[in-house]
Amino acid sequence: MTREKQGSRRWSFLMSIDQKVACHRAPKLPNDLPRAMEWRRDDHKGAPIHVYSDRGWRISVMVESCAGDDALQEAIAEELAAAEDERDPVDFGVMVYVTLEPAGAPQDGVDLMMAILEMLAKTCDGIVLPN
Repeated sequence: MTREKQGSRRWSFLMSIDQKVACHRAPKLPNDLPRAMEWRRDDHKGAPIHVYSDRGWRISVMVESCAGDDALQEAIAEELAAAEDERDPVDFGVMVYVTLEPAGAPQDGVDLMMAILEMLAKTCDGIVLPN
């Protein structure tokens, strides 16, 4: 493997796809997640995080309150306005962070991430925020 290929391969492992979903209700983790029994719970800076790992890639899901975060409330308001959605941004009190690592994960990793985002939108009355 050339040095150039090694460098680009290393970067693919360092980068991730990060998504935020503002939700009315918090998901029940890991029960609401696809493949619920295959997730493990870890801690990230004292907060629970659920992790699914597969051949060289992983997805992590973390839930936090977004009440009182003016920047997030503004982003939610902008997204609702763009979608011509009349819901009140204040009603979205939960933020769910979904991360797929590396960004170059195989299609099954991308498919699982998309299934999680769809579940959050439907089950938790959520809206996926743009990066």
